[in-house]
Amino acid sequence: MAATQDSEDPGYKRLFELETEYRAQRVSDRLHAIVSFSYLFDDFPNPTIINSGFLKLADYFQNSNNTQRHAILQVFTRSERHMKKIMNVEEVVKRISPQLQSNDPLSRALTLRAFGTMAVIVSDRVDVYHRVIHSLDSLEAMEVSAAIYAADRICSHSQRFCAIISGKLAFMVRDEKTPLPVRRRLIRIFGHMFEDITLARLARKTCLDILELTQDAEYIVAILRTLTRLASHSLVDVPEQIELLLQQAEDQSVLSTGIRRVSLMCLGSLAQRGIEFSPTQIKAIFNIALDFQDEKTTLRAVSTLHKVFLQAGVMTSLLMLPDAGQQTMAGYIEMALHIMDRSTTSASLSHLGLRLLLLESYALLSVLLPSYKHGSVIEWSEAAERTYRDALRETIQSMEQFLAKLWTPLKDGTRTLSHEEPSQSGTVLRYWLVLTLEEESGAEKMFKTILGWMEDYNDLSLILSKALLHVAQVQPKLVHGLQDVILTLLENRVDCPDTRTFTVMYRALLESLSLNRRSFAGGVEALETRVSSLLERFGQMDMEEQPTRNHWDLYQLGRYSLQTGWPSLATMAFKNLEKGLRSVPHALWLSTVQTLALIESSLQTVSSAPVVRSRRGSGDMETSDDSEGGIVDLYSHQQMYVKIIGYLEEIEANQAMNRSFQLKLCSLRREYLQTCQQAVTTLHLLTSSVVNHNLKSSSNSALSSSLAFVPLPSDERALYQCADQLNQLAHQYTLLRARIAVQETTTNQTSSSSASNFNSTNGVANGGGTENTTSFSIVTGESSHSVPKSSSDQQSDAAVEILQTMCLVLAYSFQKLAKVLSRTSAVHGDGQQHSDNDEDEEIFDIDPLLIPLLYHQDQEVADSDADGLGSFVFGSSGPRTLAEVFRASTQKALGYVDQHLQGGGVDTLEMSLSLVQQLIVQFISFPVPIPQMFFVSRNATLSAQP
Repeated sequence: MAATQDSEDPGYKRLFELETEYRAQRVSDRLHAIVSFSYLFDDFPNPTIINSGFLKLADYFQNSNNTQRHAILQVFTRSERHMKKIMNVEEVVKRISPQLQSNDPLSRALTLRAFGTMAVIVSDRVDVYHRVIHSLDSLEAMEVSAAIYAADRICSHSQRFCAIISGKLAFMVRDEKTPLPVRRRLIRIFGHMFEDITLARLARKTCLDILELTQDAEYIVAILRTLTRLASHSLVDVPEQIELLLQQAEDQSVLSTGIRRVSLMCLGSLAQRGIEFSPTQIKAIFNIALDFQDEKTTLRAVSTLHKVFLQAGVMTSLLMLPDAGQQTMAGYIEMALHIMDRSTTSASLSHLGLRLLLLESYALLSVLLPSYKHGSVIEWSEAAERTYRDALRETIQSMEQFLAKLWTPLKDGTRTLSHEEPSQSGTVLRYWLVLTLEEESGAEKMFKTILGWMEDYNDLSLILSKALLHVAQVQPKLVHGLQDVILTLLENRVDCPDTRTFTVMYRALLESLSLNRRSFAGGVEALETRVSSLLERFGQMDMEEQPTRNHWDLYQLGRYSLQTGWPSLATMAFKNLEKGLRSVPHALWLSTVQTLALIESSLQTVSSAPVVRSRRGSGDMETSDDSEGGIVDLYSHQQMYVKIIGYLEEIEANQAMNRSFQLKLCSLRREYLQTCQQAVTTLHLLTSSVVNHNLKSSSNSALSSSLAFVPLPSDERALYQCADQLNQLAHQYTLLRARIAVQETTTNQTSSSSASNFNSTNGVANGGGTENTTSFSIVTGESSHSVPKSSSDQQSDAAVEILQTMCLVLAYSFQKLAKVLSRTSAVHGDGQQHSDNDEDEEIFDIDPLLIPLLYHQDQEVADSDADGLGSFVFGSSGPRTLAEVFRASTQKALGYVDQHLQGGGVDTLEMSLSLVQQLIVQFISFPVPIPQMFFVSRNATLSAQP
């Protein structure tokens, strides 16, 4: 039965086809079969198929000629990532090893190289060690070269082999009979001997001994790189290595120009490993940049300084120097300005080397100046303030001149930008934005300058639109209220072939509304209508309202609309995108995000239940205008989330992709709406009871003094039950945020991103944004500079934190309301209150995450009626993002709840019920951002679980 299943498996079928093709008589067919094994492993990464495939390749290697062995070696090299899945490693080695006994040196060399590519699985085999070491003594150059390759690869995976071969290597690199090219390759193997301190110091001593004896520049370069690798990984003798590299870099010998540059590169690599440099060492690198007239040496020195100052610890150590921190930093800034001025006065934009030097100078100053301002722990002197202001102004002016000199010919039509100049322009523009935003007085002028450039330079529209997005994200106050200008720019570029510009400017438009989305002159509805018409034109909708172009860009626009809390715009962008797709999983996914947009868009239009108030003693009744309405109905929204969950489960089954994050998020969102529905129903019943009581009291004034409102015990239990369910949901969101943190750690280990994405051509497609190394907590309101987060992880964590905070605030409000209800039930007709449970009145079951919001509230909460609660949601002008707006408004809402949900009695209970109902409706209709992680697909076998 198992054999039948294997024969029906497509991977096994393909394996049998390749085996049959290899048995053909023609050599070309055999070579084609061998090469096709690498594609087999990529298409079917099943351990059983990979094991069988490598066993067959080992058989072919043993029984074929050198041409076919070379082809098999290429397959080994290309499929190295699959080798860990081989189960019969010993059998594979056994079938390949006999070729080392061959009389053909080429066959032995190919076998050694095969062992080198298999280092990940043969790194613990002593028999392979001895064969490689034995081959180092061969008289055949190609065999020795192959043995060095194998030794280098195996040493990178096995410190045991490093210890075994270290003596042999030390002998060979010292032996004058060993050819110099061979010694250069052998010395690099010492760079792998860093895990054992004793071995690392032995390797370092060997390299230093050889360094004193050799005069060959290439050999010295190899030794310096090896010593740097040892120091950066083992962290042994790091100060000595820095001094050695500085000594080599300061050498005035003409013959050491290449060595000087390599020494500076090695210093930069040490800085990238987080190794701190002393002020004396930093000054020495500055002197190298200033003293040597060789532009390549200066460029390398400035690049090294940039890497040194990117380390936060270096800045902290320098600025905390007693009585000299600010002076030292001021001296560094002065030297950096001198390098920039020298490059500016002598640089011709057609000279690539000098232009790159100017770019590196800008990069260095863009790090030095903000760090000088924000990193100082002591009070600034007037001289320090003047130094900073003058340096900042001079740097900004130089950058503006650079851009003007580079771009002015574009307007005249006298020249076009070369291949690398757009990227360099974007780099300088990024540095210019960073420094100008540091100078508050020039920020508004800068924004107007960008808008002017966008009108003058159509060829640079993408770079400038990314700059506009950066400003909107970092300083939304500058863009606040200019949505009409951005909309006009969008309308002018809706038919532009380069859709990336439109996409970036669309994002800038939504970012400009982060402070207050009601700030658009015509109102939210007018904005949505205008943008929806733009999306129709952008997709060129046909008569059936299906887009005929820009499908992928429409998906990106819809995705970003959901991430910023504009589901109504996302609904328009996703409209009918799934039609015409042949892939069922892709069509299901588009249906998923479209349904999600419809749900969230519908929730934003939810209106509250009628609120009825009475003024006791007067007999007058107040009823809201929508008194004919009913309670909030969220049943259909819950059912649509059930539909989304079904879509996701089907996609996960068909694509073998992990959708656990998406499933969990939708499930929690459905449970939240279900709990809110239960809570609204409970509050509606309580409100009806209070209204009926007030009606009876007002209709019979004789009984009003003795008629007391007595709620049912089940009412209080229902409120506590809602609070408990919301607290449990908040805990589930904590687990979801932990999953985001796990994914963030995994991502940071494999990739790194720049400080700003507007200089990247792929930033829009990847849904990226400006990276901010400060992670902001909505709940705690604290900043953490310890671990930089990518923009995707920041947005995802903030979006889930908003959902979590909603649950916490509502849970707290329900407990406060339950206390008011309990006190009301204890009130006698004389208005006095029981005190039996006074000691327990302020004890709440509060999640610790809510405590900072409770004790760091904005104390300037207006003492107004319950309708004032609504003004808090979008009224803050201090925050910069939707998440920060929500945090500020939540602090005020909590203060308002604490101020008004106190005491007891029917009047207090009536007002408290009205207030909590408004709070629920506001949270239901809040423009919830969808986490960016929701749109990321993960392989089911690689998904990380918290």
